[in-house]
Amino acid sequence: MDFQSEAKQYTVSVRTNDIHEAIAKTGTALWALVDEALLSHEPHDIDEECEFEEFARDLLRVFTSHSDELAPAEDAPDADVAFS
Repeated sequence: MDFQSEAKQYTVSVRTNDIHEAIAKTGTALWALVDEALLSHEPHDIDEECEFEEFARDLLRVFTSHSDELAPAEDAPDADVAFS
């Protein structure tokens, strides 16, 4: 089986006429996806450098520092996020 047929597909769809709302909901969905990816990341030695973890943690710090610009948790269902 080739790699392409085994690859997952991630889709985010937001229905709105407001570009700021679309960005906020997309950011919230990305925050959740990065958090999930970090939690499921392969374990390794604590002193072993991992560029993915560094990137993911930096991205989560940015989301956290700008959380007031993201969609509130109760609006998260309005962003359709599909993982397949």
